[in-house]
Amino acid sequence: MRLVLLLLLPFLGWASIVNSPHNLSTSGPGPIKATEETEICVFCHIPHHAGVKPLWNHQLSTAQYTLYTSEFMTRIGYPQPLQPGTREGEPGLVSRMCLSCHDGTVAIGAVYWVRGTNLFELGQTIAMAGVTAEGTMPPDAAGYIGTDLRSHHPVAIEYNPNVTKVVPGGTETITPELRSPEPTPPIKVYDYNGTKYVECTSCHDPHKYDPTVNPKFLRLDSYPTFAQNAYYTCTACHVRTNWDTSAHATVNATYADTAVSSKYGTANSTDLGCENCHIPHKGQGIPYLLRWAEEATCFQGAASAPNLSACHGTGASSSKIIEPLFTRPYRHPVTDLTGVHTNLDYWFGTGSAAGEAGITFDNYRHAECVDCHNPHQAGQGNHADPADTRDAFNAGWYPENPTNLVSPALRGVGGVEPNWTAAGTQPTSYTVLLNSTAEYQICFKCHSYWALGTADRWRTGYYFTDGRTLPDGTPYPLTDVAAEFNPNNASGHPVVVSANARPGSYDPKALPKEAMREPWRSAVGNATMYCSDCHGADDEVNADPRGPHGSNIKFMLKGPGKYWPKDSKGEFFTPAGILGIWGQSQDVNELFCNNCHDIPWIMQNVSPHNAPQRRGIMQRTPCVGCHVAVPHGSPVSRLLGYSYFPEPYNYKDENGNYMLKLDGYKKDYNGGAWNEGNAGDAYSTAPECAGGRCHSTYQGGYDCYPDSPFVPDCGDFNPPP
Repeated sequence: MRLVLLLLLPFLGWASIVNSPHNLSTSGPGPIKATEETEICVFCHIPHHAGVKPLWNHQLSTAQYTLYTSEFMTRIGYPQPLQPGTREGEPGLVSRMCLSCHDGTVAIGAVYWVRGTNLFELGQTIAMAGVTAEGTMPPDAAGYIGTDLRSHHPVAIEYNPNVTKVVPGGTETITPELRSPEPTPPIKVYDYNGTKYVECTSCHDPHKYDPTVNPKFLRLDSYPTFAQNAYYTCTACHVRTNWDTSAHATVNATYADTAVSSKYGTANSTDLGCENCHIPHKGQGIPYLLRWAEEATCFQGAASAPNLSACHGTGASSSKIIEPLFTRPYRHPVTDLTGVHTNLDYWFGTGSAAGEAGITFDNYRHAECVDCHNPHQAGQGNHADPADTRDAFNAGWYPENPTNLVSPALRGVGGVEPNWTAAGTQPTSYTVLLNSTAEYQICFKCHSYWALGTADRWRTGYYFTDGRTLPDGTPYPLTDVAAEFNPNNASGHPVVVSANARPGSYDPKALPKEAMREPWRSAVGNATMYCSDCHGADDEVNADPRGPHGSNIKFMLKGPGKYWPKDSKGEFFTPAGILGIWGQSQDVNELFCNNCHDIPWIMQNVSPHNAPQRRGIMQRTPCVGCHVAVPHGSPVSRLLGYSYFPEPYNYKDENGNYMLKLDGYKKDYNGGAWNEGNAGDAYSTAPECAGGRCHSTYQGGYDCYPDSPFVPDCGDFNPPP
């Protein structure tokens, strides 16, 4: 019998086994080994009497396992893992053989035959060192897996690259992104009655071992580092769209954690690939085999602590340290909760069918990194790369070529596109997108009816929970941002469409180019913009990574000027203050609007700010006496609002007084030319001005009035009877 065993050993990788932890004999190098047994193969194999292939000798585990699952698998209808089989021909039997030692339920020395003696019938086991009192693998052993398989790569699971599903409510098809028709050798799958399955030995060969490049018995061991062997083991099955050109695949960052280079043979993040974020066994992030729970994976990567990582954690050796931004008072609530929702919840909005996981704020008031970034596709570069430097005032803050198309950092992120409704109304129907084409589609997943539900004049039933209130102390409502940016509204910032492409507006649609700073001046009326052109970090030019992660400024307003509608002294911005007249003086560079608009030029050259008959009360009137305080959009032209508008559009001061004074407005219009026409078009004569109200005597043709030739219907914002 010994002769037979010796003949078999060269084919079983004798040299590798002898020097590996799978040598459980007295000569084994690991902490778990026999106290007297000198044979090596007997712990798994026996040339005679074997009950099942491959000449198996170890007692099988009879444990019931908690199996791996994920929302992704469930939602695309991917076949779930099976309980590993106990009989030959059943999927999972090969894995159960491995688990007989690694699940900790069967003694390591519990074999059937040793040199013709049936130890099982005698009730005996091979005596072992380094095991529990029951002879099983200790829970703190490196190879311990246990019976909870949720944090381990699934086994007894079909390998099926042909599963497809059209995203609910959309037109795009999602797949499991598996290599077709099967993995790249030497990775293998097992055929059971014509169906391919993954087993432990799909990735691992228990006979192949090298302490440097293959300490985990991988089938693939041809690369010079363990990191690369692990990486290409993953990609033998998993093919990710745009991965090869993604930032995480090409950035070549370096970990400061010596444990990383010690384990993987390199500290280079590109070499680690998948292993930066995922680990096939015993990760803390369930599901998806994440190393750490949710955002901690983004902060820490393969390092043992964020400050030793090459990723996005505090103190990391990275140019994009994101974690500290989430400690600022105004932020996306990424770190507030764990296990609340997944990046797939947007498939089912507030109107989703019962039983589906949606993102209604009742239960999902939270955000994840993967809501805005696809870690497998995100590219290097950001929305302001290259940054514009033509205007000295805002140099470096904004993109050289304005657009609303997704930037490289947002590539491959799902979103929703509203089915646009009439002006002043709330879109309640959406198309689900697997790959957003514009940034706003990503933002609308949460900041619209899709998550927030029905709104009353764009105000939802939810409020900010960060202590934010209106000046009089009342709660600050969350609004439907999609409704505000609706291109059928008479005015709005060009987040969805450019000014000249806005169907709800009328000539002149664009501002004069002199009213704009670069980069908008060069394409005035034809440019679009990002939500993140206005919302972001405190100092994106010098220190902070770009993007609306967190800020010390309310609403995460960004740019050289960060104050609206009051200045740093708590005084309302007014034309007089900006112009330095009527005894008022304000620093216009503090004004948020001045970041993109040349406000001093507007104050001096554009009606109604400078017309002689409007000086005085007009110039002393705060900006929010005429303009909506949430400057996303308005049913009225030029982001103006009427006195009957609700808060927060109608700014409410500390005493609860509403600020908007207008009851009617239409743009100066003379064949489409800007700043021409009669001042009386807006009916701003002395009696109304003296009464503290503007345009309160209806003259016909005002935006939102039934007989207006321009904007006759403003939906929920029509004037009261």
